Amino acid sequence: MDPASDLPQGEVQPRSVGPPTGLPRTYSWQMRGMLPIGDFSRVSRLSVRTLRRYHDQGLLVPAVVDATTNRRYYSATQAADAHAIRTLRALDVPLEQVRAIVGDGDPAAVRARLVEHRGRLTDELARRQEVLIELDALLDDLGPLTGRTLSIEDKPEMILISTRVRCALPELPAASGAAFTLLRQHVSRNGGALAAPAMTIYHGEGFDPDHVDAELALPVRAWLPVDRSRAVTARLLPPVRAVTTLHQGRYDRIGTAYRAIGQWVEDHHLRLGDDPREAYLVGPDRADPDGWRTEVAWPLG
Repeated sequence: MDPASDLPQGEVQPRSVGPPTGLPRTYSWQMRGMLPIGDFSRVSRLSVRTLRRYHDQGLLVPAVVDATTNRRYYSATQAADAHAIRTLRALDVPLEQVRAIVGDGDPAAVRARLVEHRGRLTDELARRQEVLIELDALLDDLGPLTGRTLSIEDKPEMILISTRVRCALPELPAASGAAFTLLRQHVSRNGGALAAPAMTIYHGEGFDPDHVDAELALPVRAWLPVDRSRAVTARLLPPVRAVTTLHQGRYDRIGTAYRAIGQWVEDHHLRLGDDPREAYLVGPDRADPDGWRTEVAWPLG
């Protein structure tokens, strides 16, 4: 008798279940619909080597591992996780964070982790930018100080309207900008007139990038009232003999001018004094950074 004759009309006799072509004889019902690691590699756009590494790291574990052959099989739905992992690793997200993000089903928690990583990248970018600035300065120092003129000048006494800023070096540009705005408003409000460009005088022994003591000042033609509530003072800056040089360009490269002064003083057997100063002949309000001109003057001891 034909076994098919016992089937209801319209139904087809099922085929015997066996392993698909190319799969091991141990292929089981658990692997049906699964993708072997090679096929999943094509779907996920991750190499077989990378998939094996992610398995060992517990980052992307196969849906099924054949106990006999150790062959890995993945679910097609895992391709989304693979895409997320590939993207996060390309963004330099640490491995532990990737594992937490992929395993966390809470969108708010995932967003918080990504925001945290963005903050780390921002800090790293700022640090790298500082390294590049220092590298550029080092490259400048490797060559001769062409075009740099150093001389000894007698600086006259000046009446200063000033305020003091104490902060870390990275905070100084913003603090200086706010201080000069305050001083200009004070001079204008009291009918004063400037006698020379704005300047910064550095106080304290040595250089400490974590604790910069800077006096921001505007030289004026006559005495003006002070404003103690805003820490605006007036004082007479005594005359001094100083080694001077001109720095052209960005302020974050001004260290080359100070090093040139130090070398020049040593070559001429002189001694440096206290309170070096910078006079901003051309600043951010008048030109692009390449056009800024700053006179650096360091009193002699």
